[in-house]
Amino acid sequence: MIIIQAMNDYPLPRVVAKALEARMRVMPAVVVAGARQTGKSTLARGSGREGRAYRSLDDLDVLDLARRDPDALVAGPDPVTLDEVQREPGLLSAVKRAIDRGRRPGRFLLTGSANLLMMRRISESLAGRASYLTLWPLARGEQLGRGRVGAWEELIGAPDADWPDALAAQPDERGDWRALALRGGFPVPAVHLRSAEERDIWFDGYVRTYLERDLQALSSIAALPDFRHLMRAACLRLGALVNQTRPRP
Repeated sequence: MIIIQAMNDYPLPRVVAKALEARMRVMPAVVVAGARQTGKSTLARGSGREGRAYRSLDDLDVLDLARRDPDALVAGPDPVTLDEVQREPGLLSAVKRAIDRGRRPGRFLLTGSANLLMMRRISESLAGRASYLTLWPLARGEQLGRGRVGAWEELIGAPDADWPDALAAQPDERGDWRALALRGGFPVPAVHLRSAEERDIWFDGYVRTYLERDLQALSSIAALPDFRHLMRAACLRLGALVNQTRPRP
């Protein structure tokens, strides 16, 4: 099992780790997508087998090479991890060419802070060459170090009549769901930051960075204040009943 180190001394196994390992044994490329700060880079480093190179496009030298000579960046027989590949869309075409020249399972592990299949600037989907996974923020079971999401695995694999026993066998880890919801699942505020004030500072910085940097790199947004209002409206409706007749905000 891949153990994720959430910053300092918080080893947190992730649910997606088993699926990632299985796909790397089959596919020449695996793409792990998800929002920033969900733990993609940590997951990618933790999944590194011996001899796997790690290159991040957050490194300006690596980004420059990816733009000037992407084939050189992916050349060679050794497996490689390419982090934040959405920063240079043309790199995926080089990955495709490298796979077609030598198809080997687990050769490329790619991460991206966006849904690469939905980005207009990316024309190469690596169809038939890559398997896609999404890394979500930490579930409650992951925050507790159990590397799982609730009791769903036991419930799905058991007859309906056995569900009460399966639920009764779960550890009693009750908590105030309101406090847990406010803490969220991003590793830093969920695991490291201890006060509501610290988490407010982190989330404010996260939203500002997303609106002012990441979103602008992904799409052309004319009115950032309007988009912030949209984000707030969506948050207020999470977990609520859908009312199709309700007027739009």
